[in-house]
Amino acid sequence: MVRKKAQTRATNNPRPNPSMRCGCPPCLKKHPGSRQPTDEHTGSWEARYTDPSGKERSKTKPTYDEAVAFLEQTRTEMRQRTWIDPARGEITLAAWWKLWWPTQTKGELRIEHWTQPQLRDEAMWRIHIAPTLGSFKLYELAWLEIQTWTNGLHDENGGPLAASSVVKCFQVLDRMLTAAKLDRRIPFNPAEGIRMPTIRKKHPEDRRPPTYAQLWLIRNKLPEYFHALLIVAQETGLRFQELAGLRWCNVDFEGRRIHVREVLVEPRGKIKRKAYPKSDAGLRTVPLTGLAARMLRELWAEESKEGTPSRAVSEPKDGLCEDELVFHGRNKVRRGSKVNGGEGEPYRAPLRRSAFRRVWTDAIEKAGVVRKTVRTVTVQKTDEETGRTRPEKVERTDWWPDFHDTRHAFASRLHARGVPEVITQEILGHERAGEVTWIYTHAAADYAGQVLAALEDGKPGVPQQRPQRRLQVVTAA
Repeated sequence: MVRKKAQTRATNNPRPNPSMRCGCPPCLKKHPGSRQPTDEHTGSWEARYTDPSGKERSKTKPTYDEAVAFLEQTRTEMRQRTWIDPARGEITLAAWWKLWWPTQTKGELRIEHWTQPQLRDEAMWRIHIAPTLGSFKLYELAWLEIQTWTNGLHDENGGPLAASSVVKCFQVLDRMLTAAKLDRRIPFNPAEGIRMPTIRKKHPEDRRPPTYAQLWLIRNKLPEYFHALLIVAQETGLRFQELAGLRWCNVDFEGRRIHVREVLVEPRGKIKRKAYPKSDAGLRTVPLTGLAARMLRELWAEESKEGTPSRAVSEPKDGLCEDELVFHGRNKVRRGSKVNGGEGEPYRAPLRRSAFRRVWTDAIEKAGVVRKTVRTVTVQKTDEETGRTRPEKVERTDWWPDFHDTRHAFASRLHARGVPEVITQEILGHERAGEVTWIYTHAAADYAGQVLAALEDGKPGVPQQRPQRRLQVVTAA
């Protein structure tokens, strides 16, 4: 009985799907009619198989040969343990994001605990990937769609991102699809072989940081309450987020040190305290020059007159605690508070990068040191009534110098004073010394001036250039 049943399955798999157009005996029996009788089935064929979990499955193929080939391939994949359930790839990319993203944040759902790269990746998904590719099912994504999407992101094609940002955005999608392949949802990664836009190298003059004379001109055009911020930035090389999150308890006036222990971040526009800076290398101690220490002492004295700055030690879970911040915007009035004659309660507003950027760009223009490039890009605008997104062309301006360039100016200063590269890397909080290496190689190098001095050395009226003394790294015996 068992042998006969197995033979029946073998001879009846694949089996013909009854059709009203076919004239074979099984089809005429299922769907009687006046069709011309035929010996062979001319419709589709159903290939049946059992998956590794024991579930009965079937697949319809247009011809008998294709159905037999499908069965042989499926049985081979099952024997080799390479078979992939087609149903697992039928979820959308947006649904896969909800399953995949918690694995990247180690299950942490609170945005304020995400690292800076995680915040960037989430923004890339939400702004650039989800609106275009989020509705595609995993098995529907093909190389051509991904390559077209990647090309459209580049600003040279009217997209919103520079070439380096396109690479970072694509890497998020590539990691998602690689994980889907490892999870046996798709047989291969359709993002393999995608060509990235060429990252054009900047001219050395555009990469060179501003001089301290230029920073002095910029400082004179900034509001007075930002003077101390810029001086401390150019004397310590701290990042903007580190300066915005700097608290009085981490300023050591006696030892002339700043302990970098936390930063302020702005996930989705909301200011949050983050216990650790950009990376583990960012957790460091930075020396204070005499100028920076004097500016901080004067700022402490001024703050003490206007209010009660605090040197208390708090944790990120305690909230912003604005009275502990060293740098902040102008004192604002909290709405809805009935103090000071009904005018409201004054409080220190934490620094926002977007608000400071407007002040900074205005200052560099007035100082006459600005270099700007205007480009037209395409961004996705959401219609408030329909909720649909539509492309819209807007103009964007690239500004030089950026506030972040004060770090490069500080690194150039250390290089000019002979500070070893490895120490500069430690002070700036770099895990990799790529940028520091470039500065050490190019930033302070005036090739034309050096060649001219070599050619005209010793000529009357040409001043002699003295070689700079460099610090030497010594080890104790």
